[in-house]
Amino acid sequence: MRLIKTKRLSVLIFVFLFLTELALIGCGGGGGSSTSSTPPAQTPPSPSTSPVQVSIGDAPADWIMAFGMSVNSITMTNSSGGTVSLLSSSTPTEMMQLMGTTRPLSVANVPQGTYTQATVTISSVSMGYMDPNTRQYVQKTFAGPASGTVTFSPAMTVGAGASVLNFDMDMAGSVSIDGSGSVAMTPRFTASMGAASGSGQNPWQGWTQHMVGSVSSTSASQFTMGTMMGQQAVSFATNSNTQFVAMSGMSMMSNGMIVGVDATMRPDGLLLAQRVESMWGSSGGMMGGGIVGSLTGDPPTQLTMVANNGIGGGMMMSSISGMIAVNVSSSTPYTVDSDGVDLANLPFTPAFSSSTVAKGQRIDVVSGGGMMGGGGMGGGMMGGGSSSGTINASQVRLEQQGFHGTVSNYSANGSQATFTLTLPQDSAFASLTGTSTITVYKQNGTQMHGVSTIANGNRLEVRGLLFNDSGAYKLVPSWMVQ
Repeated sequence: MRLIKTKRLSVLIFVFLFLTELALIGCGGGGGSSTSSTPPAQTPPSPSTSPVQVSIGDAPADWIMAFGMSVNSITMTNSSGGTVSLLSSSTPTEMMQLMGTTRPLSVANVPQGTYTQATVTISSVSMGYMDPNTRQYVQKTFAGPASGTVTFSPAMTVGAGASVLNFDMDMAGSVSIDGSGSVAMTPRFTASMGAASGSGQNPWQGWTQHMVGSVSSTSASQFTMGTMMGQQAVSFATNSNTQFVAMSGMSMMSNGMIVGVDATMRPDGLLLAQRVESMWGSSGGMMGGGIVGSLTGDPPTQLTMVANNGIGGGMMMSSISGMIAVNVSSSTPYTVDSDGVDLANLPFTPAFSSSTVAKGQRIDVVSGGGMMGGGGMGGGMMGGGSSSGTINASQVRLEQQGFHGTVSNYSANGSQATFTLTLPQDSAFASLTGTSTITVYKQNGTQMHGVSTIANGNRLEVRGLLFNDSGAYKLVPSWMVQ
């Protein structure tokens, strides 16, 4: 009897322990560990990123000659309402030199996805224009900031590959001046996005042409330079196909050297230099660029130019839209930057010299020394501007510039054609030079962007080299843009 009771007690204890274990399992406990029928919430993985080159260009405002500004920020908004910044810091740029092209501001790693809009904030505007009544050059400033938002329609997608996001600033619609001369600023932009080509010479697909800067570091196959306009510290890779001009290769590159670079965007976002030209071979020199406003002497001993670019000693952001005096001598060389422009088989001789330099042409001036403060300035139409300094020129070089107007007298001959481009009535070029027409020579190498045909009455932007041929202005375009 005692044995039977002991067995019953053992069975009861076993059943009790078994039921207790089941209860613990059902409650998620037991055995000192946790087991749950519902897995814990997981943080969604971050989306992959892709390199996006952010570039800016200019839709025409013919009455403006120079327009420097700082781009404080650019943010994109995705389809979920989140935002991403495309600029790491405020970036200065000058817009009027960008008519008919674009210039990179940054390369950002952007989360892949769909984006619906972007907001661009600018400040520190310094602009110069030709007053239509007095025909004098006038400078104005606008502290800002001011913002403009562009809606992407349709929405833009950042995919797995490298892409280029281009902002075009509508200068004519962004700036207004009232009767008292007060400047109002309401930035207006359009935007487009496309895949980076990695080859070719299309600025809307990642091609960068004639970016000028001062070398800050070098290695065997890469260099970094600082610029005054656009990306502030830009790194370029080089390879066996990189063309070096006025230098034998990377072994000749040194810190402080001023170079002009053509480059394409690689899939990883780094710029691959296609062409590197030494503009000044040692530290201490400078380059200033702008539009010729007046000439003193015949041949000229001094030029004045409205500044829209530069780098090196004495050249600062505050110089933009100011006037720079350029001292030239009988030994100063005049050269042509024909990179990207087809000058073959023209019906005139495309010359640039002390006897053909003219008002309205865009030039780069290289000097072995820095820009000096003050100095004499030419008078005439440019008498209303302020002096930014004086350069003793070691070289004066003709550079590309943009115009827009209406086509007439169109005549084609195979892959070549000529036509008259009539500029708008408020054109600063017309006020400065006294002429409102330019003869354009389309070449076999002229590239088209959004232009399928050319016909009388069309409105076009043309960008290229402007020559003075016996008093007649003739332009050979690298690009035509609708």
